[in-house]
Amino acid sequence: MKWIEDRMENLQADSFARDYHMDAEIAADADGKIRGLRIKTLADHGYSDAQAAPSKFPAGLFSICTGSYDMEQAYAEVDAVYTNKPPGGVAYRCSFRVTEAVHCMERVVDTLAHKIGKDPAQLREENFIPKEAFPYESPLGWEYDSGDYQAAMDKAKEMIGYDDLRREQAEKRERGELMGIGVCSFTEVLGAGPSKDFDILGIKMFDSAEVRVHPTGKAIARFGTKSQGQGHETTYAQIIAEELGLPAAHVQVEEGDTDTAPYGLGTYASRSTPTAGAAGAMAARQIRDKAAKIAAHLMEVSEEDLEWEPGKFSVKGAPDRSVTIQDCAFAAYTNLPEGMEPGMEATNYYDPPNLTFPFGTYICVVDIDRGTGEVTVRRFVAVDDCGNIINPMIVQGQIHGGLTQGIGPALFEEIPYDEDGNNLAGSFMDYLVPTSMETPAWETGHTITPSPHHPLGAKGVGESATVGAPPAIANAVVDALAHLGVTHLDIPITPDKVWEVLNEKGVAE
Repeated sequence: MKWIEDRMENLQADSFARDYHMDAEIAADADGKIRGLRIKTLADHGYSDAQAAPSKFPAGLFSICTGSYDMEQAYAEVDAVYTNKPPGGVAYRCSFRVTEAVHCMERVVDTLAHKIGKDPAQLREENFIPKEAFPYESPLGWEYDSGDYQAAMDKAKEMIGYDDLRREQAEKRERGELMGIGVCSFTEVLGAGPSKDFDILGIKMFDSAEVRVHPTGKAIARFGTKSQGQGHETTYAQIIAEELGLPAAHVQVEEGDTDTAPYGLGTYASRSTPTAGAAGAMAARQIRDKAAKIAAHLMEVSEEDLEWEPGKFSVKGAPDRSVTIQDCAFAAYTNLPEGMEPGMEATNYYDPPNLTFPFGTYICVVDIDRGTGEVTVRRFVAVDDCGNIINPMIVQGQIHGGLTQGIGPALFEEIPYDEDGNNLAGSFMDYLVPTSMETPAWETGHTITPSPHHPLGAKGVGESATVGAPPAIANAVVDALAHLGVTHLDIPITPDKVWEVLNEKGVAE
């Protein structure tokens, strides 16, 4: 059976990404030292709760709503309501409600900065969790694995020329021009899988991988995830190839066939590399351990006398005596040590000891047209830290896609209803998405802070940009209007919303 819906059916009846109404209070000293946070949320679920809820907590925001900041106390509350709208779902980057948590925290930190008259970047720096404090337990009991927030902030400020931009902004304000600089220093939470915290209807969320090396020296690796365009085939092949010293082109990756795929809980929440990728690496290491025994047998030495370098085992002190991983694979089916089971394959079930916590600093520059209220994103610098990077090109693709997607909820995308419950954005005539015309030339950079508990030191990156972009843009718009007494605008910040503010303040043209 196959169901194909048209775009109008999708927009009017399918699940939406998020509809959270959040009130936040922040406690801080007069100099801006953050002491505590309180968040109360009203969540519109539509007519049923269709979002995945893989933990004992009903919303992912609980694990990350305190953000990148060191504070003593925090309180988070979520109340759900049911309405006649379609159900809230998960088919949108980071709809475990991390985007909402980060947006709330980054907006309230900016509000604090403006209230006490301190530069938003400086206030963040003074409240960052210091890198020597990791692993860090947040006030709500979640353990952040690693981080160096100051390094990401320093790099982002250097790339964009932060001090020069502030001077430019002051000059433009003197001329009546509206320019804003928005800062967002977010911490993400990825890798849903630790069975101590996560399950779906009692089914644990760890993932697995099956890896087999054929007598030819080529390999096949099967995973319980399914690529949706993230490049799993490339990333997984590189992981297996790196662990075994094989050419990546000699690793065939299979996903999505439920007749042959190993146990897995799917692709979402940026969990593929943190869970399934780790399972693949661990399975490959099991194979490499067996290959070491075979290599010792072939060269008639003990395992302790062997040295491994990618692709071959050699005898310590006699590097000319060596066998390749392909030699070991062929011997696994033809010339084994006595008592060893034939074949070269392994299955690993990876139950992560903890989540992973990637982070980043984004700085956005916007200009506002006083005649129309249109917001133009002039520059956007994104510095991400997703731990060790497996494939830089794929990471770049993920970030570019996430940043472009992040413009949507910040400036365009909304599904409004009238008083009678009619959907007012049932087609792309009314539901606006960012195109290449609205998208700036993204400027990206990275720092590397490996996860200490992940076998590859990787953290995941698929949703980070969609988390960090909306608050950076919103902060930039409010910053452009802050001298007029504006403290907040709800997203999406559409031209009519901005123009109404400008008109109210008497500066619209």
